[in-house]
Amino acid sequence: MVLEFRKLTLDCLETLRPYFADNKCRICDCTVGGTFIWRDYHNTEFAVKDETLYLKVLYPEQAFTPPRGNELSGVSYERIVDYCKAGGIPARLCAVSEPVLQSVLELYPNSSVRTDRDWSDYLYLSSDMTGLAGRKFAGQRNHINRFMREYPSWSFRRVTEDIIAEVGAFIEKYAREHIKDSPAYIEGNKKALEVLDNLELYGLYGGALYVNGEVVGASFGETVDDTLFIHTEKADTAYHGSYPMLVNQFAGMFVSEHTEYINREEDDGVEGLRTSKLSYHPVALLSKYTVDIK
Repeated sequence: MVLEFRKLTLDCLETLRPYFADNKCRICDCTVGGTFIWRDYHNTEFAVKDETLYLKVLYPEQAFTPPRGNELSGVSYERIVDYCKAGGIPARLCAVSEPVLQSVLELYPNSSVRTDRDWSDYLYLSSDMTGLAGRKFAGQRNHINRFMREYPSWSFRRVTEDIIAEVGAFIEKYAREHIKDSPAYIEGNKKALEVLDNLELYGLYGGALYVNGEVVGASFGETVDDTLFIHTEKADTAYHGSYPMLVNQFAGMFVSEHTEYINREEDDGVEGLRTSKLSYHPVALLSKYTVDIK
């Protein structure tokens, strides 16, 4: 039977959550947050067949993420190929991790493969983000120490119902003061507010950085297996060291004894963001491949 796709909406999250419970590849596209936050931006549609989840996206071309559930089964990929043949469209996979890529190429060895450095995820050791130990993190420690000296009233709080309005006001203010002609940036700000209003449904947690009782930074993330995924980081740079402080405090609050890694997602080719993320010395850049099945 040909797959039948329908639009992915927030109402589908609870039903589809089990398909995101496992993420050995550690890329953000295979998480609840990475999928549902960007569902409208990628025009995501989904289908479920034989307890396997299929996602069709614009990434930016029309493509399919690797099936989730029985994702290494040749039958699962053949369903995608059959759907594409019936619709007269290329059989294309996207957001394919390195381990899954090898499995796909075993099934379709003549396929063409490409990747884009701008979309690679930054993976860090959680101990580095919480401890910032050693000479290589001297810069971050200096910024944090200055922040603490200049703003002794600072605090970091888990986002709960009683501060949602304050954090939402900060995100809206941030969006007004940091205007960019980027659809992805605009969508990211919009969905940050959606996450804030639906934290329990998303299954994400948030942290807010305060100075003098005012929110100056906020992050949202989730943990899957041994990895903490940070989907949103926003800080007011008028407060020197606010970003290093936010990164360190969020990791300190939400890294558990089972958390080995932190994924801070892509840099989208933004030079300043790339410089910042590289300065934290990632242990890996997780490539995501596009595969044209042949």
